[in-house]
Amino acid sequence: MKKTNFGLILILLTFFFSCNEKKISELNNRITELETQNKKLTDSISKSDYYKVLSSNIVGLTAKPEFIVNEKSEVKFLFNYPEKLLTYNVYTTTSDGKPDKLVYENLTDNEFMYSFIPEKAGEHNIKLVAVFKMNNKENEEIHVPTNLYVTVKE
Repeated sequence: MKKTNFGLILILLTFFFSCNEKKISELNNRITELETQNKKLTDSISKSDYYKVLSSNIVGLTAKPEFIVNEKSEVKFLFNYPEKLLTYNVYTTTSDGKPDKLVYENLTDNEFMYSFIPEKAGEHNIKLVAVFKMNNKENEEIHVPTNLYVTVKE
């Protein structure tokens, strides 16, 4: 009787473990499929973000038609996308358009305010650049420049 019970238990355990191995194998295959799909979706999102940044524009808006010399002035800059963006930094630029002084760091909003104090009357050119560091294989930087002329009076 003990041999029969032991044999029966052994057969049931073998059957139970073989069913579990089949289920584990199926689950491992499903995990592999899902990881592949996830990679494709992640790549697709990264490409979408890349092209969104690449086709971005920045527009400057002023609350008044002209500014006064030696008075603090503000200009609002907006991206052409209403939603949040990838992280970017804003710099003033050199005369040849390269980033110079850091104005803002790690922004994600689609807008930012730029404050300045004009020192002389006439046309004042505000030249800024938003720099996006892409998380692609090349760790590429994309520069989105903006250039706004404002009138400054005495």
